[in-house]
Order: sequence, then structure tokens, then C-alpha cells
Amino acid sequence: MNTFALLMREAWVEVRAGLRSGIPLLVFLGLTGYLLMSLANADYVQKMGASDIARNAPSLIYLMSCGCMFFLFFAWAWVFAQPALRDRKAQLEEVLLALPLSLPALLWGRFIGAALVGGLLASSLIVGFLVSPVLGWLGWVPAASIGAPMWSALGFAWVALLLPVSTGIGALYYLLALRSRGLAAPFGLATVLMLLWMFAVVVLKGGHINPLLAASLDPSLFTFAQAQVETWSAAQKSQSLLALTPGFWLNRVLWCAVPLLLLAVVLARTTRQGLMGRRSGAVLAEPPMLLASGVTLPGPLVRSQWPRALWCEARWQVRQLFARRIWWVALGLLLVMGVLSGFVHGVWHARGPMVPRADLTLPLLSSALFLVIAFIVAALVGLVCRRDDVEGFGAMLQATPAPAWLRLLGRVACVLMATLVLTLVPGLASLLISAMAAPDSLAPGFVLVYQALVFAPPLVELAMLTVLVHALVRRTGLAYATSMLLTFFLVLNHELGLVSYPPYAMAIPAHVGVSLLTGWTPWLGFLATLASWKLAGCLVLLAVAALVLPRGPERRRLGDVRRGLLGLPGALLALGIVGLLGSGVLLQRHLVEQGDYQSVAEQRAERADWEQRWLPGASAWQVAGGQLQVQIDSAVRQVLGQWTLDGVVAAHLDAELPPGLQVTAVSVMGRAVAFEQAIAHLRVPLQGCEASGCQVVLNWTLSADGWPAEGEAFWLGPQGVWLEARRVVPRLGLDSERLLRAPAQRSEAGLPVAVPRLPRGAEVAVDAVAPAGHWQWQLEVDGQALTGSSLGPLDFAYTTPVRKDASREHTAREVQEDLDLMSACVARRLGSRPSAEHLSQWPAGMGASRLSHGHLLLSQSPNWDVAPAGVGRWTRRAHIAELLARRLLTDASDLRQAPGYLWLSQGVAGALGLLCVEDVDGADARATLVKLMADDLTRALGNDGEPVGALADAREQGWAASYAALVSLDWVAAQTPAQLTAMTADVRHGQGWPTAILGLLGAPSDPAIAAALKRWGPAQ
Repeated sequence: MNTFALLMREAWVEVRAGLRSGIPLLVFLGLTGYLLMSLANADYVQKMGASDIARNAPSLIYLMSCGCMFFLFFAWAWVFAQPALRDRKAQLEEVLLALPLSLPALLWGRFIGAALVGGLLASSLIVGFLVSPVLGWLGWVPAASIGAPMWSALGFAWVALLLPVSTGIGALYYLLALRSRGLAAPFGLATVLMLLWMFAVVVLKGGHINPLLAASLDPSLFTFAQAQVETWSAAQKSQSLLALTPGFWLNRVLWCAVPLLLLAVVLARTTRQGLMGRRSGAVLAEPPMLLASGVTLPGPLVRSQWPRALWCEARWQVRQLFARRIWWVALGLLLVMGVLSGFVHGVWHARGPMVPRADLTLPLLSSALFLVIAFIVAALVGLVCRRDDVEGFGAMLQATPAPAWLRLLGRVACVLMATLVLTLVPGLASLLISAMAAPDSLAPGFVLVYQALVFAPPLVELAMLTVLVHALVRRTGLAYATSMLLTFFLVLNHELGLVSYPPYAMAIPAHVGVSLLTGWTPWLGFLATLASWKLAGCLVLLAVAALVLPRGPERRRLGDVRRGLLGLPGALLALGIVGLLGSGVLLQRHLVEQGDYQSVAEQRAERADWEQRWLPGASAWQVAGGQLQVQIDSAVRQVLGQWTLDGVVAAHLDAELPPGLQVTAVSVMGRAVAFEQAIAHLRVPLQGCEASGCQVVLNWTLSADGWPAEGEAFWLGPQGVWLEARRVVPRLGLDSERLLRAPAQRSEAGLPVAVPRLPRGAEVAVDAVAPAGHWQWQLEVDGQALTGSSLGPLDFAYTTPVRKDASREHTAREVQEDLDLMSACVARRLGSRPSAEHLSQWPAGMGASRLSHGHLLLSQSPNWDVAPAGVGRWTRRAHIAELLARRLLTDASDLRQAPGYLWLSQGVAGALGLLCVEDVDGADARATLVKLMADDLTRALGNDGEPVGALADAREQGWAASYAALVSLDWVAAQTPAQLTAMTADVRHGQGWPTAILGLLGAPSDPAIAAALKRWGPAQ
């Protein structure tokens, strides 16, 4: 056989073996199905910045092609390792190498065959986009949302993004498999590739360090694609190809050309003796047996020693893993990556520097490392479960009287220990960062609780699920691919949003509001119950894995399962089911029945119902003032309220209700009246009150017994009270933020595509529960009475006496200094000094910062984490000045959510914040903040989940804040305090917005942004 024929024959054999393995079919079905589910999920498409383009547009093709390589890294590792391992598993290695054939041709042929299979796996994503029109045919998405196939983008993605990295990295996998004669080395390289991706995305790109280096080191090219796509307009996202920058070419050289050149050199120098001399290090040798001086025969066996055998098995499995140098090297690399990530996104942050306290670094590190650790766990489970899968060895062990589950439990013990060690890495990295940069803020107990109750349970759950996969799927390659694909689906579930109910979100950490100020006490009930649910599920998975394990050559599965149910697996299964039932009932009660958890579909349906039910009858209303009484019992987390409203002029009174509030009685002019209460909204009919004002009395109760599901913190409990008026008092009027905006969502809910506007005068007050009036209130918190009054919009706040945690004492003095400086500046520019008598650290999960009746609630992150000097300090000062100015402007104008209100509440206030930073810190500080704000605006416009419309109708949370502040700088800088005062007076009396700014209330204008950057940004 000539060399070329041998090469082609080996390539064909490898292709045929790869196709018969079942992995290509699994990958095609899995990734294509995942892609179709992603495209059918409107929320996911919006997160990808594709709300106003086709769901198979080029931008999505590039991002999905690069993003799905996390799974393909491990699938390729398996495919390219098989040519070096298949003969050895069949015990034909010596025979094959002894044949008089060209060794380079043999090895090259196998690599070419594996490369063809790898390229086929990469094309699964392209096939997914080609079949995406089926979503429109089935009616799962609007037919117009799927465009014609973009052949140029699909070809570019496969030829430029997928195929080169598949071939280049495949060469590295192949070399490692030839050298180690095992699967551990290729899987180790896949893990290193994940770490490199994390380093490029989190450290280099996230830290804005070196875009060229980030694009070069990231083997998936995700950083390269995202950096371009996030700055594109809708038209560019629909038709553009990625620009081939120097970073792209350097990446292709590094991850394609260099590996292939290295493979050519190594294969040219490879000898048969070299291949025969290499053996897999899959199993470590046990220490030599020592000859005992005296041996006593044990005699007849009278009882089994299975616990001791289990201990020996577990110890052997643990030693096989922990005695290897590569394990500790991998842990060290992971720890170094965690420390680097923490420094880049904390200590060296572009908007910092920051003080790396535990409540800042823990969520950051857990988010950055979780994806990598999850894939490591999945790969590790496979290596442990398949370590001693040697032909004939399993049959020998099954011939012993040992229970079938004994070896399984030994492997599980090893997996659990390894998983728990991996879960400690983010916590250890957090402690190291704090020790190096902020030793006074070390909190090892706080870190340990986070790792034990938040980070560890989902990883253990993933490990047990992977154990079950390897028990069910006997073919090694198919089991590896299935477990990796399942891991990919699970860890990206929070992006896809298929499952949002916390107990059902497998392998996803709980969303918690972490703060050293509140501590862990409020969260212990929720976290302990959720951890119990996950651990009970682990017992069920383990029991099922033990029941389905094959025993012996005969197929007696039903009999084996029946016997297993009467043994230890049955006991574990029963215990797990009981645990699931008990913890599941508690979670349902506190999250759904007493809490405010809703799925995304339920939230959207509720907003549609709100619009259909309450908007048609909306009308203007006025109120002169009133008296409010609120009684709060923090021990039982209950609130009683009574609100007497004077001078109510309206046909009926609307109010938005906070979660947990139930109105119990309503009286008008002393007479009880019937009222409507549904969908967190209240409507009270007021007969005869349209011309002359009436007195309305509202009575309600509020229960805060529920558990937050989306990371919101506990604002009421025995451990503390963080009270805002919006949490315990109905908000008079209708809230335009509850309207659905996306056309697809409105059509799906049966609403007109055009978003309606609320009638003038029917809106809620901005940053208040009621508009300006003569207000008096009395709060009774655990027997302590507090009173207040105001002639402006009704708003107040109350906190427990501890307003900052001990580690932020020095920061509190710096914040107070910033508050004094910004108060003086705002007073100069607006002509009146804002009242800010109290300052509180507002814990994470409690809501945004605000100035509430002289009480500045400054959000913990990032304001209480920035260092004494730098961009972070400037940002905090601008934020404080904006809050002070916003309160003065909204109070003076009695602002409601009328069209264009964001220009005043966020645009003018934000511009004043920037100008105050210039007054105190200089023009360079202001220019730096303007450039950062422009960057934020670019990303917000590119990633907006809804069509970008006019500023007059924009949402509060989105692009409007940055845009309004930037384009308002010129106008605000030219105004005197008297002119601003006159403007707010005109707004208060209904005379509308100044004529000079009406052009700013339209859609975002690129020339206006460019002009603002040119004048107020850094010098070009």
C-alpha cells in the first residue's frame, strides 16, 4: 500500500469510527436544539442586543458560534484523542505498530480523519441557523423575525471562526494523546483553554487592558466578536461581516498555524519505539507490599466488611486524583486566574480603584469562575468513573459478592471531595485579594458561608447528575459528550432563561444580595432550604445511578433494580424523595405563596393584564395632602397602614401596590366603599369628587414573610429594618414602567403594537408615592415612633441605627466629605441647598441610591467600595451630586411620569453631577467621566432589549440616563440658577418643556453624542 493510499484509508477509518461513535449525532441534535431554543426565547435574543433585527442575523451567528465553543472544546478533546487510544483499548497497539507501514502517513491519516469529524461537529451551529425558519413555520416565533439565510455570514463563521480553531486545537489534543496515551491530558488542555478564555474575557477585555492581547489569547474569538458587535448599529448587525483586525490574524496564527507546524515537526520525529514506550498515567501504582514477620490466617469469614471495603475504595480513588501533580497545578492556575480577575475587576477596575472587601469580590469571582469550574467538575467525574474501565476488570469485580454500589460510592466520595476543593477556590482567591490589598476587611467566616451555602450545592448537584449520566450511558465517548452537553445547557440556563424558579434551576447558584452590613442571618432560612432541596436531589440522582448500574453479563435489570430498592440505594432514594418533598413545600410557600416570585412569562402576562384592565379607565387626579400612619413589627415582618388623603379630585383613584400589600378597607367622606384590587393595583371609585375634593381613607396590611427570588435583599426582619416609603405605601397613580414595550411581546399578549401613553395627570409621581402636598406621617417601628412632614412629594426612609458596617468606617468619612462638597456645588448651580442630614450605606439588593426627605441612601456597590482617590471617587461624587440635584428638581417641578420626564430627572441632574465634578476635581476628571458615560451609552444602545425609540418615552433603566445627561450638558452649563428655577416652575404649572430642548426628546442622535464628546470629553 502506497503512502497516499494508507493516509486516505486511515482518514476514512477514523471518519467512520467517529460517525459510528454517536457523538456527531448527539452534538448536532444538542447544539441545534439549544440554538433553536435560544432563538425562540425573546428574552435571550434581547440580551444579545437583537430585539430589532432578525433572529438569524449575522451578529447572532458570530456570537453564538464563538460562545458555544465552551462545549466543543471538550467534544473536540474526545474526538482527537481517539486515534491515539482506540488501538490500545482493543489491545492491538503492538500489532499495528509492528506492521511495515509508514508511521507518519498512519498518524497523519488519523489526524486528518479526526479533523474532518471535528469540522463536522463545528458545523452543527451553522446547521442550526439554516433550520431556524422552522421556528416561524411552527408559530413559535413571528414569521417576520426570521430572515433569509445570510450565506456570507454563515460561511464566514464556519471558515474563519470554527474550522481553524477546530483543526489547530485538535492538533494539540492529538499530540497530547499520543504522548500521554490517555484522555486526561486532552481534557486538561480543554480546561486550560477555558481558563485562557476566562483570562481574555474577564481580565483583559473586562479590565480594558489590551484588546489586541485579549483577541489573540481567546481561542474561541468571543472577545474579538463581542468587541465589534456591541458597537454595531441595527443595520450593521443585520448585514456586516466581522472586520479582520490584527488581533484576528494573530489569533489564527497562534491557535491554528503554530499547532499544525508543531504537529508536523513532532510527527516527523516520532518513532515506533517512542510510541510503545509511553503508557497512560491513568492509574498510580500502590506502594509495595511489606512482608509481615508473622501471619495469622483470618479463619472463616463470619460477616462482611463492606464499610471497610468502601473506605479502601474511596481512599484509593482520592489518592489517584490528589496524588497527581497536574491536579495541584490546575488548582493553582485556577487560583491565580481568580486572583487576577479580582484585581482587574476590583482593585484595578477602570471605574475604581476599589477596596476588595468580601461582599464585592465573592460574587464577582464566583461568576467569573463558575463556568470553568462546572466544566472541570463534569470532566473530572468522567475521568473518575471511567478510570478502571479495563476489559475484563469489571467482570472480575462483579464476580465478587461485593454490592454493585460499592465502587460507585467510592467514586462519588472522590468526586465530592474534589468538587468541594474546587468550590473553595473563589473563596480562597477572595481572601488572598483582601489580604494583599485590604487586610483590615478580611472576613473568613463570611466567605466560608458563601462557599458552603451558595457556591457548593449547585456544583455538587452537577457532579451527581454527571455520575448518573455515566451510569446510564455505557459507551464511554457518548457518556462524555452527553455529560458535557448537559453541563453546557445547565450552566447557560440563566442566560437562556428557560427555568427561573430557583429550585428547578439545576447547577445554578442562588441569587443573593451579599452585604457585610446585613450579614448572612436573613438569608440562612432560604439558603439552607434551597441547599437541602439540592442535596436531596443529589441523593435521588445517586440512588438512581446505583439502581441502573449493570451487574454481571446477564441482562437482569428488573431483578437488580428490585433488589437494589430493598438495599442501600432504596434507602437513599426514599430519603432523597422525603427531603425533596419537605424542602419543596417550604420553597413553594415562601417564594410563591408568600413571596413575589413569578416566571418571566407570568410577569409579562401580568403587565399585559394590567394594561388591558386598568389603562382604559385611567384619568387625571389631584390630591392636596394627608396624614399617614404606619406600624411595623420587624419580629413578625408585618406592617399595618392607614392613609388619610385630603382634597382628592378625581373620578376614581388609582394606586400601584407594593408586593405583599393587601388593602382591607376604603372609605370616602366617612362612608365605606367597594374597591377593585388586582394585579398589584388598586382602583377606588369616587362619586361626586370630580369638582370638589373628597377625603379618602385607605387601610391595609402588608406581610413580608416571603423569600426574595431574584437577589433582592430582606428589607424587614428581626436583624434590621431598611425601609422606604415605596415598600409599605401604595403609590398613587399609574406607573408607565409597567407597560410592555417590545412589539413581539405586545403582539403575543394580544395588545396593539403601538405603546399607549397614559392620560395627562394620571401618572405616578417621580421618586415618590404621592405628588406635592401638605403631608404628615408617623412611623412606629417596634414601638419607636417617628414623625415627619413635607410640602413636597411624599417620600421617606428609615434604617436601623447601624448605617454602615465596621469595615467601612474610613469610607464613611470620605463619603461624608464628598457629600459636603457636592451639596455646596449643587447649591451654587441651582440656587438652593439640598437637605441631606442623614447618610446610610444602602446594602446590595435594596434598590438604587436616592435622596429621601433629607436621608441619602447611597447604594453599597460601587459607592462604598471605591478607593480614596481615582476615577471611582470622581464617579461617586458625580453620582451624589446627581442624586441631590434630582431631588431638588423633582420637588420643585412636582414631577410626574409625563413624556420626557427622564430628561429632567436624569438628564439635567446627571449633567449637573458631571459639572460639579469639574468644579471640584477639574476638567480632566469631567472628561474622563464623559468618556465612560459615552461607552456605557454605546453598550446600552447595542444591548437594549427593546426597540430604541424617543427619549420622551424611554424607560428609566436603560440608555436614557447616559444619553440624556450627555446631550444636556451644553444646555445645562449655559443656565443660571434663576433660569433653572424658572424652568422647574413652568413644569410645575403645566407649561411643558423648554423649546430649546424639544429636539433632545427624540431618538438618540449620533451627531449630538459626537458633539458632546468633542466639547466635554477628552481631547482628541
